[in-house]
Amino acid sequence: MSINGLPLVLIAALLLTACVDQETEPAAASAQAVGACGVEATVPDGATLRAEDVPVAGGDASSRYVVLPEARCSGVARRPDQCDRFPWATERNLYALGGRGWLTVTLGESVREQVVLYEPESSFAKSFEQAAEDCGFEALTVVDGAPATLERGRDGVTEIVYLTPRSMVWMSSADPAVGLADLVRLAGVAEERSTALTYPS
Repeated sequence: MSINGLPLVLIAALLLTACVDQETEPAAASAQAVGACGVEATVPDGATLRAEDVPVAGGDASSRYVVLPEARCSGVARRPDQCDRFPWATERNLYALGGRGWLTVTLGESVREQVVLYEPESSFAKSFEQAAEDCGFEALTVVDGAPATLERGRDGVTEIVYLTPRSMVWMSSADPAVGLADLVRLAGVAEERSTALTYPS
């Protein structure tokens, strides 16, 4: 290659690099935007299950509470489209469906609690009831003709979804010593205690 042709090759290489950068930057930005939009909030004392509520689980309890503010999370509602990890939707989709706060609690190594608070007038409960059924949950308890608790068992893990007028409680256990009846009882306790949680109106 001649010396005179070298600048043209360098310019072409620089232009190609710039194009690659332009193509990858939006993808990286959108990957960050898709997930978290919530804001960490303090978990009030007494608002969650505690390690002593499930002695057989062993270990301590850890908790995290995220509120979903409109300024950060507003978007277009889409049905939950994932089945493996509750709540089966991103935080932005949670907000658009009516979700306003999301509590996660881990008890030992085998029991987990998650509570999503939602606006009572939203379509949240109906959307998530349908999502649970689509994800293989079956009605376990029916109240006034509508499912109140749904259950799914797979890969040695038992899961339930407990629907209330202001929240949805998900409980799971990989411990054979914590059975279905225990999870239903714990979900009721979790729902009662979660009334201490608040979110921006």
